[in-house]
Amino acid sequence: MRNQAPSIPGSSPGPAGRRLTALVLAALVIASGTPCCVTPSGSSDLQSSPGALAGYRALFKVVTDGPRGRAHFRMAAALLPPERLRLEFFGPVGGPRLIVAVDGAEVLAIIPGERRYDAAPASAETLDRILGLPLNAPQVIALLSGRPMCSSETAEQQVQTKLAATFGRTLAWVEVTCPPDDIRYEARCQDRGGILREASVREGLTGAMILQVQYEDHETGAGPRWPRRIRMKLARDNTRIDLEAVEGPVVSPTSPAIFAPPVPEGFEKRSLLASPTAPGLLGSTSDREK
Repeated sequence: MRNQAPSIPGSSPGPAGRRLTALVLAALVIASGTPCCVTPSGSSDLQSSPGALAGYRALFKVVTDGPRGRAHFRMAAALLPPERLRLEFFGPVGGPRLIVAVDGAEVLAIIPGERRYDAAPASAETLDRILGLPLNAPQVIALLSGRPMCSSETAEQQVQTKLAATFGRTLAWVEVTCPPDDIRYEARCQDRGGILREASVREGLTGAMILQVQYEDHETGAGPRWPRRIRMKLARDNTRIDLEAVEGPVVSPTSPAIFAPPVPEGFEKRSLLASPTAPGLLGSTSDREK
């Protein structure tokens, strides 16, 4: 169900936002033991927390299709740009099977069911090892929210044209590029400053394709026009990932504390390795079709 309007700090979130907040906060209680008070209506103390900031929340159903088969799971996302994110992965029933939290400096991965965790510096290499996406936290945030992977001050926009198949017609679009760095980013939108329709990410040195993404079903009305449907293709193993929002995205008051949760007592630190198509963290969150 599409939300009527995004939530803002100090306002009462809509039904979808309340359900999503309740889900994410309940997961916090299950996974980390952090006390979060969720009322039966779905609202929480987080809504009125003086330290809460305007962040992004969404719940996606995810389908991955790659060399090792097809997988289904749910992913709850909380984003606080430019570099804080929290992703929680759910199977068919119960609480989260994997929690990945980035506070800007460190990545913390927790598997509640196995009482294991791992922590490492917040780099693209770490997130690639945990998630299977070779992007750093700001780039993952930009990917999920349908924004360029660089600041608006450095992004370059150029109008491109070509002759259409129909005689006498010319097609025009705006190409958005970011300065070359560890990645090369290029996107397309219909108008200057408009919503992104598709993008590609390549390696900075070689230019080899990392991933391609298409954005669909954007929010309408006031507030951020975040995409509700994200289709990705990872080049290195020809894996397709389809994310479809079932709750949100909404603007929601978000406590910075959720991006640096305490490790529950008794959990063992062990190196964790996974990708969306390999048996392991993300694989264990899903129902996989062989």
